[in-house]
Amino acid sequence: MRIRFSRQRSRIVSFVVQLECLVEQKWYPILRYDTAHGFAHCDILRPDGTQEKRPIPVDDFNEALTYAQQDIKANFRRYYARFQEWINE
Repeated sequence: MRIRFSRQRSRIVSFVVQLECLVEQKWYPILRYDTAHGFAHCDILRPDGTQEKRPIPVDDFNEALTYAQQDIKANFRRYYARFQEWINE
């Protein structure tokens, strides 16, 4: 998991939390939470380069950053398995 964020005092103003995994000797970004486009969302990344954007059900960027980290920690095995299935399609 790669994490980058900017804050002003105790307030998060932007962030990226990205899950990257080694699949068949190559590193791939699999899932990314970020605040690009002015709102917190999740990008589900496919091996063919397409992505699906989903909003995060949170009130502010502090909460969204915590949510993103907890989700990846709890579900990275499932996200990795799904990505491997997509590679094998």
